[in-house]
Amino acid sequence: MTRELSGLLTLTDYERAAESLLDAASWAYVAGGADTQLTVRANTDAFDQVWLRPRALGGTGAKPDTSVTVLGRRLTLPVLLAPTSPQRLLHEDAEIATARAAESTGTVAIVSTDSHYAFSDVTGAVGGDSWFQLYAYRSRDDVAATIALAEDGGATALVVTVDASYAARRIGTRRAGFRTPGHVDFGNLRALGVLTGAVPDGARIERLPLTWDDLEWIRSRTRLPLVVKGVLRAEDAERCVALGADGVIVSNHGGRQLDGAVPSLVALEQVAAAVAGRGLVLMDGGIRSGVHVVKALAYGADAVCIGRPYLWGLGLAGQQGVEAVLDLIRSEIEDTLLQLGADSVAGIGPDFAVSAHRATPTGAL
Repeated sequence: MTRELSGLLTLTDYERAAESLLDAASWAYVAGGADTQLTVRANTDAFDQVWLRPRALGGTGAKPDTSVTVLGRRLTLPVLLAPTSPQRLLHEDAEIATARAAESTGTVAIVSTDSHYAFSDVTGAVGGDSWFQLYAYRSRDDVAATIALAEDGGATALVVTVDASYAARRIGTRRAGFRTPGHVDFGNLRALGVLTGAVPDGARIERLPLTWDDLEWIRSRTRLPLVVKGVLRAEDAERCVALGADGVIVSNHGGRQLDGAVPSLVALEQVAAAVAGRGLVLMDGGIRSGVHVVKALAYGADAVCIGRPYLWGLGLAGQQGVEAVLDLIRSEIEDTLLQLGADSVAGIGPDFAVSAHRATPTGAL
């Protein structure tokens, strides 16, 4: 395994190495998005439209502090592992390897409702925090049962995804002929009785479309911290906070749902301004380096989530591969902070970033 990871110096290196291990159809599922995949590309391209502004003679020269506090827990770096599925496409240990890697590197994994292993199996394999991501299936009774499954399994936060109620037009995946392999399962859905037969070919079961009333009802059903994932508009973020959400994740589902959706980084500024410190602001989509992480922090994120990059590491070397990806991002964040003249990620604010489309720093309109 060490030999497989040696020489991988960037996340792009991990991506290319992981692609070489998967069949074309499985890779199309992991890498692809909706329709023309415009938003998949735009998520990453948006970071190239932001410039960083180093502070002359700044910093102490000491190793920068990359830690952040998220929902009361101190993380060693401002990067969480987003919910993804099916991870069994990449490695037999799937979410268990991912959760163990998150724990060993001092961060948090968000486990999908559609995980291969049941949530209790994942949390039983680690001693730290695990967040649970909720998809709504069939009825409110099933949603209530899913919340109970999360709570009973030891979840320390509930993440409700609101941008994937409807099946997406993933043309690239269909053209590649993707079919769910027989070794992939949905452990939580079997435990809930939502899935009783074979996993569908497209690895998706129809979901219950969520409404604002549903979100308010979910908030009333649990005392867990509640984070809403899939927010791209400032007014939606404000409404989430008003109904009791503890935070939002600015996300377009990695470009996998709506082709042409605004890139997450572009949406981040206004959402962060609307939340205005009243809740947690995370973002995901297009992050491919520690430099990208710092740009997201400058645009108002408290931390970020990554998806595809840690899957590349998972596919290459299981837990060790995920750890290697996180260690690489950490080292890139540290280097970026040193070059910027900043002693910690806590010191990164809007004055450190300039949009390529305007001459003034972020937030100085």
